[in-house]
Amino acid sequence: MNGGIEKKEQKKAFLQSYQALSFSIKTLGNLLVSLQEEQNRVHSVMQGDTDTDSGMEMKDVFSSLRKQLGEKNQICKIIVKNVSRMDSEIEKNILLLKYISGYTWEEISEMTNYSLRQVYNIHNLALKHFTM
Repeated sequence: MNGGIEKKEQKKAFLQSYQALSFSIKTLGNLLVSLQEEQNRVHSVMQGDTDTDSGMEMKDVFSSLRKQLGEKNQICKIIVKNVSRMDSEIEKNILLLKYISGYTWEEISEMTNYSLRQVYNIHNLALKHFTM
C-alpha cells in the first residue's frame, strides 16, 4: 500500500516540477530585467565605464534562464505525451489544467462543471492512470 502512495507522490512531484520551473523562470526573467535596468543606470552615470560585475551577473542569470527553459520544455513534452496516451478525456483535461496551465482546484471545478470533490476524485484516478 505504501508503494502505491509513494508512486502517486512521485507522479505529483514530477507534474508539479513544470509549475516550479515556470515560477523560477519568471523570477529569473524579472531579475534579468532588474539587472539590465541597474546596468543602464550605472552606465549613464559613469559615461563609458562598464560594470563588469553586473555584466557577468546578467550572463549567469541568462545562462540559468536558458537552462531552465530547456528543462521546462522537456518536462512539458513528457507530460503532454504521457497524458495524451490516457483514455479518459476528463482525466487528461484535469491534469493539463492543473499542472500545465496552473489553474487552482476551484477554477478547474468551475471550468469542468464538476464539484470540487469530483475534481479531486478524478485527479486521483488520473494519477493512477498517468505513466512516467
